Amino acid sequence: MASLDLRLGLAPIVVMTACATSVPAEDASAPAPPTATQQQALAEAPAAPAPIAEPEPEALDIPSDCPDAEATLCTPPEAFVDQLCRGARPDVALALFKKGSPWKRAYMRGQVEAWYAGSGRSTPQILRPLEEVIVLRSRAGGGGAVKVTGSGSYDVYRWNGRCVSVMEGELSLKNPGTADVALIPWRSLAPPIQDKLSEDQHIKTHNERRRDACREDRDSAKCDHASLGLSRRIAQYVRDGHPLPVPTSLGRPGQ
Repeated sequence: MASLDLRLGLAPIVVMTACATSVPAEDASAPAPPTATQQQALAEAPAAPAPIAEPEPEALDIPSDCPDAEATLCTPPEAFVDQLCRGARPDVALALFKKGSPWKRAYMRGQVEAWYAGSGRSTPQILRPLEEVIVLRSRAGGGGAVKVTGSGSYDVYRWNGRCVSVMEGELSLKNPGTADVALIPWRSLAPPIQDKLSEDQHIKTHNERRRDACREDRDSAKCDHASLGLSRRIAQYVRDGHPLPVPTSLGRPGQ
C-alpha cells in the first residue's frame, strides 16, 4: 500500500493519538484561605461574651399576719388588697386560701350576681350558694380595721382570683361544712403550679375529664360540670395543706 501511495504521489497519512491528562478546574466557590494578616486579626479578636442568664423571678411577698390586732375580722393589709383587686389570677387565690392562712372566710347565703365596686371595668360575676370567699375589707368603713356592723357591703376574694363586692346580708361567717368554690380556670394557673397539682392523681384524673368534656364546647353544661369537679378537687388539695409554688405576681390588669 505504501508503494502505491508513493507512485501516485500521495503522502502517507499518519494518524496521531494523544492521551490527554484531565486537570480539574479550580472550584470558584471554594473560599480562599485566610491571609497571614487575617489569621493574626482572628487570633487577636476578643472572645464573644458569655450569654447572660435570665434571673429567676422572685416569689410574691404575700402577707401572712393580721395587720390590725383589734379588727373583728382578720383581713389582708389595705395596700395589698388594692393591688390584689387590680388583677385576676387564681394561683394567688390558692396561696391566700391555703391551710393555716389567717384571713377570715365567709360563705354565700345564696346565688348572687355582683360586681367589684372598685373598678369601672368590672364585669358581673355569679357567686354560688355556699361559695367560700375571703373577706378583704368593708366598703362602708373607709378602710382600717374591719368590724361587723350589721349592715354594709364588703369586698371579698374568690377562689378564681377575682374580687367582688357583696352586701353583708348575703354573707355568713359560719362554715356550713359543705363549702363550695368558684370555678378555678386551669389554663390561668402558672405552669409550675399546674405541674405540682398534676402530681395528685385525683386532680390529674379530673383535669383529663375536663379536657374531654370541654374539647367540643367550652360553654356547655358538661364542660361546666367537669370544670367544677376539678375546682372542688383543687380546693380540697389546698385545704388539706399540700404545698404549692408561690406565685410571682398579682396577675394581669382588669377584671
